[in-house]
Amino acid sequence: MKTGEVQLIAEASSTRRASVRGSLWLGGLLAFGAALVLTATAAPTFGRQSTPPTNLSGSPIPGVKCVIGLEDIKPGAKGTLASLPDGLEFTAGKKKADIAISSIQDVFTGQESRQDVGGMSGTLVKAAIPYGGGRVVSLFSHNVDVLDVEYMDSNGGFHGAIFVLSAGKATALKNQLVAQGAKVSPHLDAPGPKGEKP
Repeated sequence: MKTGEVQLIAEASSTRRASVRGSLWLGGLLAFGAALVLTATAAPTFGRQSTPPTNLSGSPIPGVKCVIGLEDIKPGAKGTLASLPDGLEFTAGKKKADIAISSIQDVFTGQESRQDVGGMSGTLVKAAIPYGGGRVVSLFSHNVDVLDVEYMDSNGGFHGAIFVLSAGKATALKNQLVAQGAKVSPHLDAPGPKGEKP
């Protein structure tokens, strides 16, 4: 009986090994197939070239903040900025302000980082988080573009309007204003602090 038992145990263990080997092979084949499908569907996405956002003439840019510089518009007003064939138009509620292309003396763009947590409620939230955790709330920031337009009014007065736009829109708007005939002087980047290597 002992030889029969050994023979049965050997056959059972070889059957288990074969089933485990088959399961592993099938699992590996399934994982390979899933990876192949994911790679094939992701390839067209990675191959696309991203195009910078453009602002067609007359298409408005909503959510723009006019920091300062427009007559009849309160500082810090949020509204819509549109590039028209004859200039810029900022609309905040029922009030509108126009800047003619011919009156634009210079246009500057820049990128800034803005924190959305501020004011009395932001200060209270930061103070309510124990162990100095409120400082972490201040880290939630996002990049924005700044557009500065220097222009002359109808009386010959020199003005500057500063707009805060969502990221990636100021340069396209500046290029469009230049294409329409706005004057722009060459701008130089400020050098970094001494000892800093590029």
